[in-house]
Parts: sequence; structure tokens; C-alpha cells
Amino acid sequence: MKMRRTVFSGLFVIFLLSLGQGRAFGWGNTWMGAALEQIVTATRWKLGAFRYTAAFRLDNAGYDSDIYFGMMANPVPDYTITAGPDIRIFLPIKKKIIFDVSESPQYVFFFDIKRERTLNNMFAGRVHFVFDRFYVQAGGGLIDAKQRLSTEVNLNIRLKQDDLTGLVLWQASRVTSFALQYRRSEFRYENSTSGTLNFSENLNRRGSFFSFTAYFQQHSKTRFYLDGEYGSFSFTETISGFKDARSYGVYGGIEFLPSKEGGGQTAGISGRINLGYTRFDILGQGTKDYLGLAGDTGISIGITRLTAIRAFFSRGPQFSVYSGLTYYLQTIYGIGLARSLSRKTTLTYDFSYGRNEYKGGETIGDEVSGNRLDKYMAHSVGLSFRLSRVLGLNLMANLGKRDSEFGPRPTSRHYFIGFSLTYGYSSGGLSMPGARAF
Repeated sequence: MKMRRTVFSGLFVIFLLSLGQGRAFGWGNTWMGAALEQIVTATRWKLGAFRYTAAFRLDNAGYDSDIYFGMMANPVPDYTITAGPDIRIFLPIKKKIIFDVSESPQYVFFFDIKRERTLNNMFAGRVHFVFDRFYVQAGGGLIDAKQRLSTEVNLNIRLKQDDLTGLVLWQASRVTSFALQYRRSEFRYENSTSGTLNFSENLNRRGSFFSFTAYFQQHSKTRFYLDGEYGSFSFTETISGFKDARSYGVYGGIEFLPSKEGGGQTAGISGRINLGYTRFDILGQGTKDYLGLAGDTGISIGITRLTAIRAFFSRGPQFSVYSGLTYYLQTIYGIGLARSLSRKTTLTYDFSYGRNEYKGGETIGDEVSGNRLDKYMAHSVGLSFRLSRVLGLNLMANLGKRDSEFGPRPTSRHYFIGFSLTYGYSSGGLSMPGARAF
């Protein structure tokens, strides 16, 4: 509650201060200011001084062969659907100060397993200051959602997350800019009625994150960056204090910028390459630190006018939900293909493979853990239709397999068949390379 009051109080104070601002500088001369201008001017509707975009979404409506994906002794099939609006509202003041609020409430329905039905909500509030050579953003977010926890444990767990964020960008020259970013998050998990794991005791924590990023953009379609990061993590329960950690990382990469004309899923090159080296320093005794490759990469390349190939890769340490383990190393990679069948129809296929590695030798209490490896893979096929200017339909089918050295079933299989429907225009966000989740 304290952080929630801080978020709203901060935004209110900034609003009062903004009323006395004087001469406007337009949208400034920073690339983030230009990106913000493009987003605001692309909004579909106006109401007085407000500009907004909105959509109503039906997501993952269909049949799931096992909603717990191997976490139970026997498969638990069910029909599911997620429904709710997605709204983003802007209030520009003289094109120099922009208030930005997004809200996405969702109801998740399970036909048979009533205990999994839930109401989720995701809120974010930001204020953007656009100056000639500086761009400043401050804000916060609130998440209250019951969702799949992670690739480690495929159970739906309620997470209440509070965020405070800040960013300052200096456009030093036409091609060079520098950014300082801060984020503070608090994670509070509720325990599940399915299983015996104590999620709140093993995962509740606070995290603080700082990054300094240098950007170099000489071409309108590519932006290079070098990023240095520091993070600290403190667990709220004494019994999990051995998981407290510090992280240090250096990352480099390229962001491929979409053209203003768009072009759909098969046009040009889009996405980003983000790779580097990280040290995950566990403060407790008896745990091996992680030093090595980390990153989060995803790109799409149009090889012909109608066809694009895509690839993705992510790697990094993740905190473990198990009481006797500190973290595991998660690696996920895959490839995909998108083919435009017509101007309004696109066929997609993606294959992904992942592994969670647990290094043995941790001495927690009187126990010494051993090595463990979990593997999982998935095939996904989608067929999307643009039925009208504001209506989109996506048919989907997923087939997955999981091999785990811990749990009731060493090997489990899972499939989902369903659709998603979007009416309206979903909200977008500013591109901020270097922003990484805790």
C-alpha cells in the first residue's frame, strides 16, 4: 500500500507542477521524443484534449489438454477464455508534458476448474517531459494478476507487483545519446491451493535496478547501444534470505527500427539483438555464482515480399521457487516463419526449445543439492485474419512436451487449440533498449 500511495502521489505532484510550465519546445530533438510523438499522433480517437486508443480482446479461447502442463499426477483438461479491454489514454500539455495512463482488466474463465477463475488487472501511469535535448520519464505500475508462474512451475499463481520507474535521456548529438534508467519493484505472491510449494515464502522480494546506456544511431533503421547494468534483490522472508543477490552486466546490441509505413509481419528487418555478459552474485554462503552469457534477442527478416523468417534467444539466471535452491539458468531459443497468404491473411509457425539448468553443490541447511535439468519444447501454428479495419482474428494450435527430473511425471505432453479476437486498436509502448525485467 505504501508504494501504491507513492505512485499516485508522485503523479499528482508532477501534474500540479506542470500547470505552471511556460514556453513549449514542441516534441524536442531526442529520438525518444520523436517516438512518443509518433505514438500519440497515431492514436485513433480524441475527446477534448485527451487522445486514446482502446480495444476489447478475447485471448486464448479454446481447449487446453492440461492446464498444469505436467505439474499434477494426471492431466487436467479444460476450456478457457480470457476477456477484457485494453485502454491507453494520453493528455498532451503544449507538446512538452504528456500524461500517459494504461489500464487492462481481464477476466480469466475456466469451464470446469472453478478455483482457477480470476479477475486480473494491469495498470501503468507515466508522465513524459519532452525538452530540446532531454527526454525525462517518471511513473509507476501496479499488477494484480493470477497467471502462469514460470517455465519452472506451470501453476497459476497470483502476483501483486508494484513498480516505480524513472528515465533520463540526453541527446548529445544527432547520432549519439545517453540514458540513465532506474526501476524499483516489489513482488508479492500468493500461495496456490494446488500443490505444497510455499510461493510467498520462497519468492517474495524487492528489486532495484540501475542502467546506463549509450546509443549510436547513424541510420534511420538501426540503432546500436552499449548498456551497463546493476541490480540488487532482497527477499522479504528471513528463511529465504540466502537468496539475496546482486547482479552486474554489460550488454551490447542493435535495434532494427520499423519503417513509418509499416508493412506487416513480412516487411524488412525488425526486432533487436541484445547479448552480453552478466555476473549473478549470490550473497548467501554455499551457492555458486553465475558468470557468463546472458541476453534477450528476437528478430524478424523479410526474405521475400511475402515471407519472413524469425529467430529468438534468451538466457539468464532466474530465482527458483524451491526452498532449497537459489536460482536456475534458463535458456530458450527458437525459429519461426511468417507467410502472407493475402493482404489480410497471414500464416505463422514457430518452434521453441528451452532448458532449465540447476547446478549442484548448494549447501542449504544440512542438504547438498545435485545437478538437475528440465527440458521443454513447443510447436505453434497461427492463422491470422484482418476481418475489418478494427477486427482481427487469430486461429492457433500449440503442441508442447516437457521432460523434468522433478515432479509427478518425468515426461508430459500438452496441446491447445483455440483462437484470439481483437476489436479496436491495442496500445503500444516506447522502445527502451536496456530495460530488463527482474
